[in-house]
Amino acid sequence: MLSSTFVLTKNFQLHHFVDMQRLELSMHTLICGRGRKNIKLIESATNTAIYFPPPFPNLFGYRPPGAVTRDADQVIITGKTRESILQAKRRLHDLVLSTKSYVKEIAVTVTKIDNIILGRLDKVRKIMESNGSYVLFPRLGMQRGVVRIQGTDILHVERTAREVMAIVRSCSSFLFFRHHD
Repeated sequence: MLSSTFVLTKNFQLHHFVDMQRLELSMHTLICGRGRKNIKLIESATNTAIYFPPPFPNLFGYRPPGAVTRDADQVIITGKTRESILQAKRRLHDLVLSTKSYVKEIAVTVTKIDNIILGRLDKVRKIMESNGSYVLFPRLGMQRGVVRIQGTDILHVERTAREVMAIVRSCSSFLFFRHHD
């Protein structure tokens, strides 16, 4: 769930140290907490900045030829001292160890899942951030109709499921036929 890769380097232009921490993608928003409050506390207490990758890295299944992508589990931590980065990593580690996870799966038609992926991920991202939960969609076009929701509290999971289902209900799947005379 959490591993350290201690690649501590110094950016001489910014006068900051940079390190990476591996954390399972589905845990990112859970660890951040509602409105990123947990991460904000760690950042302010340790005088560091913690950067998480985008929450939906593999939905489209496309990577341009020759492109190098950032690992979806890679969290980057920057700070002015090595000690502040190590302290932030310890706090992240402690937070991960104390985090419980609840999971709920909801059935959604595959056309509506694809519709959400193609046009409403920004709304889902806001729901995830406000509830401190994670929503896992199948890849675009996979023809699997299950969405997994993960959170630290059953109330947050249920709230996320309700808000995602509101988006699902707003996705209309129409089929138009044009008649030629």
